[in-house]
Amino acid sequence: MNQPERYSEFARTELTPDQQAVFDAIAAPRGGQVPAPFHVLIESPELALLTQALGAYCRYRTGFEPRLSELIVLIVSAQWGADYEFSLHAPIAKKAGVPEATIEAIGARKRPPQFDDAESKLIYDFATTFFAQNEIPDALFEEAVALFGRRRVVELTGVIGYYSSLAILLRIFRVIPGEPRP
Repeated sequence: MNQPERYSEFARTELTPDQQAVFDAIAAPRGGQVPAPFHVLIESPELALLTQALGAYCRYRTGFEPRLSELIVLIVSAQWGADYEFSLHAPIAKKAGVPEATIEAIGARKRPPQFDDAESKLIYDFATTFFAQNEIPDALFEEAVALFGRRRVVELTGVIGYYSSLAILLRIFRVIPGEPRP
């Protein structure tokens, strides 16, 4: 079935002055590149700016090292079928230390990956349990608090929520894998 396109990338010159300011703020730390979700969000400049700020925190400033942050992104994007996000983050996750076999297993969603460390396994169990049950059982919550501390459990939940939000956006606007343009 052919579905009409809902996503389009904007050239900076096509934008209003308010949109251009946000476009520039998003592009600056990325060498002029504006990722696909922000081409959608730029139609609401304030939402785009606030989403960018939350995303920067979720990706770079939580208590999770890059390997674990990228693992969360892969789990969430696979759960939502957000192929754009998964394809963008898979090579980043590999570079950060997520094994290729883990990336493939998460992407295939047919079998749980095998983990060599307790943190990765717990992140996987926490996220996939939530998606399957819309709930975290008390025992799993307590296990996460014991390993990560309450602050990092809050951050884990925030990262799951942030990337779920992007995944939903990507699905609704039918953004497919590909290279963002400057």
